[in-house]
Amino acid sequence: MSDYIYDSVYQPAQGCIVSYKPFYEPMLFNELNARCSGIKLTDRADTSAAFLVQDYVSLLAEIEKEPFVFLQHIHPYMCSTEVDGTTDDLERFCGMLEELTPYLTNDDCITCQCRIDTAVKFAYSNQDITACISDALSQKGYRVQSAEADTAISLTVYQKNAYLGISRLQHNVSDWTGGVLFYNSGDVICRAEFKIEEAFKVFGIDVEPDMTALDLGAAPGGWTHFLSRQGVQVDAVDPAKLDERVLKAKNVSHYKMLAQEFAEKYTEKRYDMIVNDMKMDTNESLDILCEMCRQLKPEGCCLLTLKLPKTNILKRIKIAKQVLQKRFATVQIRQLYFNRSEVTVYAKNLL
Repeated sequence: MSDYIYDSVYQPAQGCIVSYKPFYEPMLFNELNARCSGIKLTDRADTSAAFLVQDYVSLLAEIEKEPFVFLQHIHPYMCSTEVDGTTDDLERFCGMLEELTPYLTNDDCITCQCRIDTAVKFAYSNQDITACISDALSQKGYRVQSAEADTAISLTVYQKNAYLGISRLQHNVSDWTGGVLFYNSGDVICRAEFKIEEAFKVFGIDVEPDMTALDLGAAPGGWTHFLSRQGVQVDAVDPAKLDERVLKAKNVSHYKMLAQEFAEKYTEKRYDMIVNDMKMDTNESLDILCEMCRQLKPEGCCLLTLKLPKTNILKRIKIAKQVLQKRFATVQIRQLYFNRSEVTVYAKNLL
């Protein structure tokens, strides 16, 4: 069992705040109930999706075994206070820090993650809380630096209470407050580009020298654009037109044909990575991937999105995982922040 079980930081934890996408609340509840029978779920939030869970350490142990598909962020809370929505709350929040300082050291590099998760209008914002707590910690001599942080001080205003906690950032599932990501949209071709960027971070995908990738259903070219900018040599397969920015890249080759045609015509090609973000039925996506596996190098990986149906979602995901586990040593399925009605699948090392 991991060292966090014995980490003094977690000894005073009363529970945790769990975040997820609102529509998929029943899916996450089912996941939690199936794997964490002793965990008690309490109230849910007014606006974005969150709820309170008791027994934080047990939940961490389950996440270490296998991440939950629909869980996007967690943070423990060690203390709480009522709020009235006035700026007086900010002083209360800073006062609560006294309960956490026994678990902080001067070696900790801290980031403050604060959010208001209620429909009621307050006299302060997320940014006001973050600035207030960051200043209070700095005045006490602690290092507050988001870029290199290893420790998170998290505060969530949830209904009529505020919950404050401390955690190792690596245990929060996402490094971003509430699992909500913000990427620079400056030179992206389409929103899909954010999905693959997030997937690379979440699944820890590294770009190796001379890496090659096959992008199935590439148009308009968002995933190809991201890969090419990482230095990957990409074969983009799609009968539709690609964005001019992609076509100008020297490390991109466009094959104007369907994936099935490509598989039949270029049987000798082998890739380090195969990606697929095509909008199609879950079974079709799996069929295409399984067919294209023969063009993957033995230690290569696949990244694809599975579009979710309206019903039997968990059953579809379970079947998809069983199919892939027959071909790959590692299979992970997560609903990322930039996924909508879909999940992202990462599969590695052919069996």
